[in-house]
Amino acid sequence: MNGNYPLQSYYSRIYKTYDLVNRLFTFGFDRKWRRHTVEACLENHPKRILDLCCGTGDLAISISRAAGNTVQITGFDLNSEMLSKARQKAAYYGVKAVDFIRGDAGSMPFRDGEFDCITIGFGFRNLTYENPDKEQYIREISRVMKSGSRLLILESARPDNMLIGFLYRLYLKLFLVPFGGLLSGNWNAYRYLADSSAGFYTYSEVYKMLNEHQLHLYGKKKFLFGTVNLLIASKKGS
Repeated sequence: MNGNYPLQSYYSRIYKTYDLVNRLFTFGFDRKWRRHTVEACLENHPKRILDLCCGTGDLAISISRAAGNTVQITGFDLNSEMLSKARQKAAYYGVKAVDFIRGDAGSMPFRDGEFDCITIGFGFRNLTYENPDKEQYIREISRVMKSGSRLLILESARPDNMLIGFLYRLYLKLFLVPFGGLLSGNWNAYRYLADSSAGFYTYSEVYKMLNEHQLHLYGKKKFLFGTVNLLIASKKGS
């Protein structure tokens, strides 16, 4: 991802209020969704975990605390302001087993097959939604995963139910955009977040996207009437 990519300027402006808006917008349910992701990540007893697009570090820190600081975790993100906040939070919680690294998800400084599990919390759409480089990002994710390892994508979704989908889009437009814009001072950032949430790929579209890069999508947990999904995929054997 190019450092001049518009998303980077968005996150550099909203990082101070990002966690607060998430809590309020999801009514605090994001903590529950994250716990499910942590459980799915740790149930196969991974030794090396990558939290990609880690942002302010909530998911990486949650995994480390649940694992008792016994698992080696790397938080990886391009935005330096978000990473700075992640490091502050890790220090506050006494989490020492997470190494936060700044870098481009399209060209990661890791060996082939380095990780037993990769998690992405609300960042997958940034890598793929209307992104001309999405193939490179998915190819790179696949490259650093071990054969048989898990990819866990916690992400916004388009609900199957048309009425719920309509109400969800209305909520994004009438609540997330103005509320997030007022709190952060950056309306464009929350317009993007609302648009990418409402227009994100279907399960079958993500399946096809991942399958082209040796990643088999085989599971889905639906939250909040299908507006959020935990997608579970594995790296196929070579």
